[in-house]
Amino acid sequence: MRRDFSSDIEIEEMKEADLDEVMEIEKRSFTAPWSKKLFIETLAFPLSFNFVVRKKVDKRIAGYANFYLIKDEVQILNIAIAPESRGMGYATALLDDAIALLRARGGTEFFLEVREGNAHAIKLYRKLGFRMVGRRRRYYVETNEDALVMHLKAGHGPDR
Repeated sequence: MRRDFSSDIEIEEMKEADLDEVMEIEKRSFTAPWSKKLFIETLAFPLSFNFVVRKKVDKRIAGYANFYLIKDEVQILNIAIAPESRGMGYATALLDDAIALLRARGGTEFFLEVREGNAHAIKLYRKLGFRMVGRRRRYYVETNEDALVMHLKAGHGPDR
């Protein structure tokens, strides 16, 4: 599956062959990055959906996202865009595309946790129609930071 989103990127299913590039972005994006083993396990899990944003010009991965779809509920597990590719709309494109695909597969409730201090991510999620529905105190043990639990109900976000 390969979907063109704009003139400069493609959104594809993540494959194990992508993991070296994904791990590079993961390590540069998070204080407590996922391990390669966790990515491999997620790719193998039958209820997971995993995508990469690939730049057409050089075929490099600019970002990725991992999701679980269980019945009608989608959990957004992990999303990151390479630091040098941020601010170009890639995260919006990736989430728009994935949400549309997962809605078509029956997803009606979308949930995620985000660090309360991650203002850029919170702004993105709100732009996509997510609303804060809870807080997990000191969820991120490495920084002692709270997680905001955000939710999107199918049909209640902005039309995209």
